[in-house]
Amino acid sequence: MFLTVSVRLMEEVNVNQVEMFLSKLEERATDLVKLAEKVKSEADSQDITAYRPFRERVDDFKALSILIEDRLGRMTSTRRDELSEQFHKLQILMLKVLIKASLSFFYAMSAKSVLPLGSREVFEIELKTLYDAEAMLSDPRYEGELDDEAKGDLDLAKDLLGEILTHAPSLLDFSNHKSIN
Repeated sequence: MFLTVSVRLMEEVNVNQVEMFLSKLEERATDLVKLAEKVKSEADSQDITAYRPFRERVDDFKALSILIEDRLGRMTSTRRDELSEQFHKLQILMLKVLIKASLSFFYAMSAKSVLPLGSREVFEIELKTLYDAEAMLSDPRYEGELDDEAKGDLDLAKDLLGEILTHAPSLLDFSNHKSIN
C-alpha cells in the first residue's frame, strides 16, 4: 500500500513539474516570436551582436526542452500523451521561428562586404544549429509538420550561411606566436 501511494505521489509531482516546465517553455516561445519579429524587421541594420539575444533565447528554449523531454520519457501518467502533444507543438513553433529569423538575418549578413573578427566562429555555431534543426525534422515524430516553404527556407539559410562562412573572419589566434620577453 505504501509503495503504491509513493509511486502515485511521485507521478503527480512529475506531472506537475512537466506542466510547470511546459508553461515556462510556452513563455520562452512567446519571447522567441517577439525577438524573431525584431530580428526580421531590423535584419538589414543589424550587426552580429544584435542577433545574440534571439540566439540566447533559442538556447534557453532548447535547454528547457531537454529537461521536459526527459521528464516526459519517464512519465507513466495518462496525461503523458496530452503533455507530449503540447510539447511537440512548441517544438514545431520554435523550429518555424528559428528558420524564418535565421534566414532573414543570414540574408542581411550575406550582403555585408565586411564582417567583424570572430564572426566565423559565431556562424559555425549557427550552421550546427541549422543541421540540428534538419535532423529534428527527419525524426518521424516531426515528419510532415513543416510545409515545403519552411523546408526550402531551411535549405536557403544553410546555403546563405555557407556563403557567409567563405568570407567571415576568424578570431585572431596568438597561441602559436612566441611571446616577447
